[in-house]
Amino acid sequence: MGDTHFVKRNKRLPLGRFRLAVEDCRKVVEAQREEHERKHHRADDPRSPYFGEDRVQFNLELDPANETFLIERLYTPVPDLPEPSYRENWFKFHRTDDTTHDVAVCSCLIVFGHHCGKSYLVSSSGDDADENWAAARDLCQRTLGFGADFTAKVPPPMTVHGLTFTSGWMKIPGGFIRDFSNGWELCKYAKAKFKYTVFADHSGEVDPDPSLTGNNSILGARWRATVAHFKCEFFTAPFFEEFQNAMLATPGEWTPFLAWTDKLQDHGHEALASKIRAHIPR
Repeated sequence: MGDTHFVKRNKRLPLGRFRLAVEDCRKVVEAQREEHERKHHRADDPRSPYFGEDRVQFNLELDPANETFLIERLYTPVPDLPEPSYRENWFKFHRTDDTTHDVAVCSCLIVFGHHCGKSYLVSSSGDDADENWAAARDLCQRTLGFGADFTAKVPPPMTVHGLTFTSGWMKIPGGFIRDFSNGWELCKYAKAKFKYTVFADHSGEVDPDPSLTGNNSILGARWRATVAHFKCEFFTAPFFEEFQNAMLATPGEWTPFLAWTDKLQDHGHEALASKIRAHIPR
């Protein structure tokens, strides 16, 4: 199973920075092609990869099921994806599936994150130590002179209501599914314990604690998913159980989370408390 990489971006990227990123993307993709000695074309369109002032677009795989990589200077919203609130950025995601194409994808995400900064923020459901990210950092550093210190482990986008959605509802056998910003899924099945159930990954494996993974309202399920995310992401952090009930009982209220971090700090876990606070929306 592959990973999902998330982007929080401005709708229109600055032309000058976009041009620099496009040229560097051309260099890393060409370097990747040379390393693997393979032809480079789109699976559903035999044209050459495109590096222009309006977009970067390519596909290194022959498998027609492989997702074509696309970055547009002027973002085209995905149908059914909610529009961001005032002064919030747009969400975009790219799926990879452990192929050689993925190193080029991750490399281009590093490039755009480097050149566009806060206009193009990259995160991932994968780990920095994953093979694709490690190869992409090495490729960028060797080819462009930057990228070795890149990290995709940034907090998933959240609002005061919890984890954000990165897709609209998609029909699947037996129900509907919608993606969360941390890579989890909200599922609506006709026959289930809860009207809305949270799945931890695409395999359908539910988090083992059912009290955190479902509710009969979307807002309730979203909040329980958010609490579950903190529990899973910081499973080594002590004292969580002391605040868990308060977290679940007050949707949209982050005071119990902050109280948890205060206790961590009081007991000498300053670094851990700081990481948790970075996940809390402001």
